[in-house]
Amino acid sequence: MANGRKITRRKFVSGAAFAAASLGLDQSVKAAPSPEPDGLEIRTAASVVFQYAQEPVPLMVYNGSATGRAGVLTFSCTGGSVLTGPVHYDLEPKGWKMVVAHVQIDPRSEQAIMTCLAGGASAKVVIHRGFDLTELHWKWKQAPVVSPVAADLASPNLDDRNWASLQIPQEWNSNDNAWCRTWITIPEQWRGQPLHLFLGGVDDNDITYWNGLEIGRTNGWNTNRRYSIPSSQIRWGQPNLLTIMVENPTYGGGLYEPPYVLYAGNSQWVPGPSLPLPKTGDRPIPGRIGSPYPLRPIHVDHGVLRYPEGAEVALWGVNYYPMAWNEFVNMEKRQVDMKAVIREDLTHLQEMEVEAIRIHVFDREISDGAGSLRPNIHLDLLDYLVSECSKRGIYFYFTLIAWWASPNELPGAFSTQSSKPGMMFAPAAKAAAVNFIRQFLQHVNRYSGRMLKDEPSVCFLEVMNEPDYFVYGDIHGSSYTPQGEPNAVLDHDHRIFRELWSEWLGRHKLKDTPVYFPFFRYELMRSYIRQMIDAIRSTGASQPVAISYFFDPGDDITQAIADSECEAVTVSIYPGGWGQVNDGINLLPSVGKLQLDQRLAGKARVAYEFDAPATNVSCYLYPAIAAHFRSGECQIACQFQYDTIATARWNTDWNAHWLNFLYTPTKAVSYMAAGEAFRRLQRGVTFTSGTDQLVIGPMATSFYHNMSMAVTPEAVFHSRQIPGNWRPLPLPNLPARIVGTGSSPYADYGGSGLYKLEKINERTFHLLINPDASLVGNCLQGSFTAPVGELQERLQWFHLNLPGWEKAKCSRIEGKRKRQISIVEGGWLLRPGRYHIEL
Repeated sequence: MANGRKITRRKFVSGAAFAAASLGLDQSVKAAPSPEPDGLEIRTAASVVFQYAQEPVPLMVYNGSATGRAGVLTFSCTGGSVLTGPVHYDLEPKGWKMVVAHVQIDPRSEQAIMTCLAGGASAKVVIHRGFDLTELHWKWKQAPVVSPVAADLASPNLDDRNWASLQIPQEWNSNDNAWCRTWITIPEQWRGQPLHLFLGGVDDNDITYWNGLEIGRTNGWNTNRRYSIPSSQIRWGQPNLLTIMVENPTYGGGLYEPPYVLYAGNSQWVPGPSLPLPKTGDRPIPGRIGSPYPLRPIHVDHGVLRYPEGAEVALWGVNYYPMAWNEFVNMEKRQVDMKAVIREDLTHLQEMEVEAIRIHVFDREISDGAGSLRPNIHLDLLDYLVSECSKRGIYFYFTLIAWWASPNELPGAFSTQSSKPGMMFAPAAKAAAVNFIRQFLQHVNRYSGRMLKDEPSVCFLEVMNEPDYFVYGDIHGSSYTPQGEPNAVLDHDHRIFRELWSEWLGRHKLKDTPVYFPFFRYELMRSYIRQMIDAIRSTGASQPVAISYFFDPGDDITQAIADSECEAVTVSIYPGGWGQVNDGINLLPSVGKLQLDQRLAGKARVAYEFDAPATNVSCYLYPAIAAHFRSGECQIACQFQYDTIATARWNTDWNAHWLNFLYTPTKAVSYMAAGEAFRRLQRGVTFTSGTDQLVIGPMATSFYHNMSMAVTPEAVFHSRQIPGNWRPLPLPNLPARIVGTGSSPYADYGGSGLYKLEKINERTFHLLINPDASLVGNCLQGSFTAPVGELQERLQWFHLNLPGWEKAKCSRIEGKRKRQISIVEGGWLLRPGRYHIEL
């Protein structure tokens, strides 16, 4: 079960027959299907099933070219006839047109095949004789799990009139066995034809019965079922009972993903494309990675983020929220100078070689019900942070709408009035979001005098953080798992969703069935993305715009994002989960190559969040995460989340996610080693998941040694003391930069804080020594009543082992003065601070 979450969806297939995400193709070499010569595609649903002689077949003509396309869609059919005449289309670039063709199957045929032609594009739809089981009336009853399973609830003689009604597809959370029953009258004229059952998603396991007789059982939540019905058990011209007993031992379960069909004849039901898989083009080959300095605009060229001169972007960053959510509340409790904290944190982030900061804007803290901006201290601190980043040369990445609740939210703020899915379709929510985006980007930063869209640091925009979507089960019930929304808000958005669905069906003269639902959601998502991007571009903002590709949103949503005007998609990873303690657990095998749906090959890729959560002392995983993202061609990656110096001692913010330059030194060096790897590994690098260790290019990690390293001719990073029995990478004789904790072949150091040695010139090194850091509490239980970490300013012996530097002198930097330190046994006793080491 992927993340314990499954999403009801129906696959589109195309005249170009694009592949589904489940194929798991290698995105370092695979790409989206090449468009037809005139840029047209014909999209269809999966194979269609008819109970009667005539049914509507939904189609979509899509224009993927950069210019408008007009023409005629024509139809032909074998085994039947098409009652719909030619359909004219006139499509703008990236435009689409919904078409419904009416097909009549020949009474002598068990299936018909409709062929559609438009310009250079073609598609075929297989039409089977049978029943779409989602259109039938179902009853269900949940019963305790017993072994062996008693089949009495599948008996045709059982009176189920008092059972609850069930509309499939549907998901449920109960771990009882669910007995789902429906009655089907098989037409007399089908007598003698074999009957087959095809079941799509059943979570987790099933036992299926026909008229009380078991006809098949399958284990596996993501396995299709194919069962044949014994001819001796078929009551021709009479009602027959189909029972599916669904076993759901873990997480959510149910009859969650169509198709569910009963069909007649000898032909096999094929739920996917009727045509071969498409030929795929290549992503652009990796190129030179550019320097991020000085700050300059970033653009997208054929799915790759580039600087103006054409070099590729590779930015390593963090999420940082001093102005918002509990970070703000906790700094306020400590009565600190928040702007001074921001300045100190940014200095530390620069020492950690952070190149980008990402925040999802807590819109509820700075907006009203119409989406209008409400200036206050949260916006003021955001202005200050952005202005400081522009001064210091740190890029800034905005996710414009967080949606999430905040202890500081304003009453009636616009996203409080919408469910998370409602943000994508409810007219009032979309209008407020448009207003907010425009006002936010055109807001004049009081510290720089520039609109936010014009800040040199602001390089990338994402519309919304981690969106979620209603599924077909939300039409007649509620399949969506609430994320804090009040019942009144959910009821309102479900009503709007049903009204939009009903209006859409009426406009296309279609009946209510899941087979049409993907076209409906596709249109909703395309319209939403276009509306949000139009709002961004109306301000004059030129930054690349991304849509979050959160979890698996479904093939229809994936296709909508792929076809849309957005230039990038964003992804994340949390190996081991979001919040549990993973100390002592080897997570390296779970961090492999990142493979994105090939339909997204035209989009740039960015990692909005990642972490190795709740690892109090582990410091080995960050470089593997960097390799994971680079394998998927991500060009910006931001850890979640950096703790302010004002609160890091207590870790009061996101308890499972604790990173700070001073308080988590080994994790800080692991993060820095990962950044060095991220900036040097080529886009699309290939590798196999590590078992105990992973070595790729300049990076090495080991679970056994709890160790991260990055080694180049100029630099060495080591998150803990370099062990004598583990040298996965050759070490240079005289690196210009050494960052680590503990001793190494280059220096003997007994402190537990981070140290950083940087070569200034041939005769001078600069040395930074941080205070000793110790873990004194559980990071998951951080509060101001008990610290999690402590810092101590102790004298520690530091001895330099670099060849030629045996007689070097060391001076402590105190303001504008230097104070020479006495030699002790060939080294120096040093307190935390900054030093010059000179020949």
